[in-house]
Amino acid sequence: MGRKWSNARKRKQNQENKKKGDARDAEEVPKNAKYGQERDPYELVEGGNFKLEAYYAYQGIHDQYLDEETGNFVACESSEERDTERRRWLEYMKSILPASFRIGTDVDETLREKLEKELEGYVGEKMEIEIQPKGGDRRIKKRGLKVETKLIAPAKKIPYIPHAYQLSLDRQTIRRNTGLNEFHEWLKVQTQAGFVTRQETVSMIPPIALNPEPHHKVLDMCAAPGSKTSQLLEVINLPAKVGDSEPSGFVVANDSDYKRAYMLVHQMRRINSPALFISCSDAKFFPLIRSEEHPTEGIFDRVLCDVPCSGDGTARKNPGIWKRWTSLNGIGLHVVQLSIALKGARLTRVGGYMVYSTCSMNPMENESVVAELLRSSEGSLELVDSRNDLNGILARPGFSTWKVLCEARSHREIKDEKKKRNDKMQARREAWDKEKTDKTGGDAEETVAVGDDTEEAVAVENPDPEAEADGEDDDFHFRRRLFEPSDMNDNTLKDLAASVGLNEFETFEDVPDNLRRRVRQSCFPPSKEEAEKFHLERCLRIMPQDMDTGGFFVCLLKKVGPMNARARARFEKLEQELDEDEDGNNNTTKTEEPNLKKARLQSSDATENEKASTDSGVVADELAKNEKDSAAVVRGHVKRVYLQDKDGNKHETLGRDDFVPIPEEIFGPLREYYGLATSTFEGGSYMARACGEMKVLHFITKPIKALIDSGFQERVTVIHSGVKGFTRCNKDCEVDYRIAQEGVHFVAPHMTKRKIIADIDDFRRCLEPNNVDLKTFSETFAEQVRSLSLGCFVVCLKGYENDYLKKLILVVWRCRSDACSTMANQAELDGMKSKLRSITGESAPSS
Repeated sequence: MGRKWSNARKRKQNQENKKKGDARDAEEVPKNAKYGQERDPYELVEGGNFKLEAYYAYQGIHDQYLDEETGNFVACESSEERDTERRRWLEYMKSILPASFRIGTDVDETLREKLEKELEGYVGEKMEIEIQPKGGDRRIKKRGLKVETKLIAPAKKIPYIPHAYQLSLDRQTIRRNTGLNEFHEWLKVQTQAGFVTRQETVSMIPPIALNPEPHHKVLDMCAAPGSKTSQLLEVINLPAKVGDSEPSGFVVANDSDYKRAYMLVHQMRRINSPALFISCSDAKFFPLIRSEEHPTEGIFDRVLCDVPCSGDGTARKNPGIWKRWTSLNGIGLHVVQLSIALKGARLTRVGGYMVYSTCSMNPMENESVVAELLRSSEGSLELVDSRNDLNGILARPGFSTWKVLCEARSHREIKDEKKKRNDKMQARREAWDKEKTDKTGGDAEETVAVGDDTEEAVAVENPDPEAEADGEDDDFHFRRRLFEPSDMNDNTLKDLAASVGLNEFETFEDVPDNLRRRVRQSCFPPSKEEAEKFHLERCLRIMPQDMDTGGFFVCLLKKVGPMNARARARFEKLEQELDEDEDGNNNTTKTEEPNLKKARLQSSDATENEKASTDSGVVADELAKNEKDSAAVVRGHVKRVYLQDKDGNKHETLGRDDFVPIPEEIFGPLREYYGLATSTFEGGSYMARACGEMKVLHFITKPIKALIDSGFQERVTVIHSGVKGFTRCNKDCEVDYRIAQEGVHFVAPHMTKRKIIADIDDFRRCLEPNNVDLKTFSETFAEQVRSLSLGCFVVCLKGYENDYLKKLILVVWRCRSDACSTMANQAELDGMKSKLRSITGESAPSS
């Protein structure tokens, strides 16, 4: 456990750091410049990375160029054409990534037109602005950088993404430039209201290629931080047919990291849809939910596998990639990516689609995974070319063959080896030997120093002889060498790649035994016959220089038939092999998902042993049959759910528990107080978490409720689902729960009491953040409010009472005085004001 930091220690450390920083500023020398620890990230970009550039040049990503006249990609015929394409790629890779955003698919058409008109007013024309230099005060002072005036192009529509725009400026410039303050504030307000999502251009492509429909069951296997999930949810949130009172499809958003999974909750709150279930589970072991039609297949109509990757396509916004890149990143992630893709293929229903995507340009993470997936499926999967559905996209064809290049050792292993060999470590070893000798009173065992000239000693290759002479770190010094090949033929590029330790393996048999846990058989390209059958050219390779974006890889797969027994066995065998560590040990006891958890609800007087129990079979409806246990549920004395690992050890959940039904004892008073129509209002659509005091009653759609009832939540860690329908009152009221603003549009259509239909003027007055005197409203509205008892009521804009998508319904509190107060937060109020402006045709207020 790390040392606990007190506030006093923190203040002292901050003061010391400030003094050191001031001293460095006075000397104008960055701290520890030898190792680059304080180097500006833009200096890393300018220096490049010899190994990265050599790797991709030899892989052949510069073998094509875009013919601007025809819009097609043409093979380079000479070394000069390849070098021109290489320099163009490098120019874009080292430039700042332009900002982009999109208006939500579920935004009302009238409001969307209003937002687009406001956008035209901000950045719809060419404009001249002052660009602040980037990189920090030290870099600016050292290089004498000054503010420059620049003419920027207007925002342009992205043709292949509905309602999306790409700017000619990066996010940092927008944030720091005073001339764009109004636009920046507008962007923040619309983002918080859920109308606009700031998202990288290439990140928008996978959900568009997946093409979900409102009634679909969708799974996002690696969802965090959530931009693609929000894109999918915007479509699923739409009504499947006229008259629908709730979404008929759903999105399951999963992530293996619980912290990132909770980030999803925050991101999805802007959309405020009940058709969402957020889970935390290792994607490789995501539970297989089977369908009745095909008992061996999954149920999801659409599956998105945007897998963890090395991320070298994001170098334009993550300059640290230029320093950290190594070929071992892609090789190491290949196993994880293939495991997730295999599971995703099984979870997809017959006739459904799966998208596999990465933000990497490496074929080890892209085509090699897709090829093995197609090979193992034995015809049940086929690649689909989605270019025709992405009008205007410039995507290169996928590779049908590639080179398998791998370093013998990683940078970390080389540095660790050097650390063992240095004088400081040798002195420590001598001290440890002397201490051991003194304690034992005899001679210490003879040890061989790592730096000795023995057969066991491993020589560290130094690709740059001058580095050692200069006394600098050879690895960092070598990165400063620019990649300038004399020509671009394969032999020269192969020699340059080999000079930095990138060893090429023609076949799997050529791979040394000590690397076979890294370089797998599936890393190698398919045979000529397989390549003709797989059609890997249908994959989409998005390069930075083609559309001024980041690098990305997308492929769309259709499940054309159920997997036969041989294919399923092959999938399971491959999953088992992939889960073996570098020593050949298997990390799981079976290929299916592990025994995650089973719920138990316990009363307050349960024994300690019972609290630790993980016995299954006790669920909320069974507890409701028992009067004592039912009372415990109502008063909130239910206990936590536990996880059980493969060794039988019991662990508490990550702070959240399963959803359980709401007892009728809670809904009885609510039905009476709010006049909830028995014929239409279904209390079974509301659930609560199985711990705490049931402070929140969540509205969950029927499809997700059916998913929960099937036992799904017993096999994953539940993070979140639905929207808040009712929350526990902390004010004086006749009932224990008030209606929550998040889910009021699913409650109001069923209310016959405490609901007021307001015209646009009275509704606008309700949007004031503080108490509003009733005398400022119309007489009719004021009298209706005065007739209500203390507590919450609902105000609906006339004509929008039953529209869950427009969300023009407010929860308001009837105060003790002759006043009322809205229960919505500022972001929700700003969003409603934008909607009202679109209805009345008013312009946005100037800041």
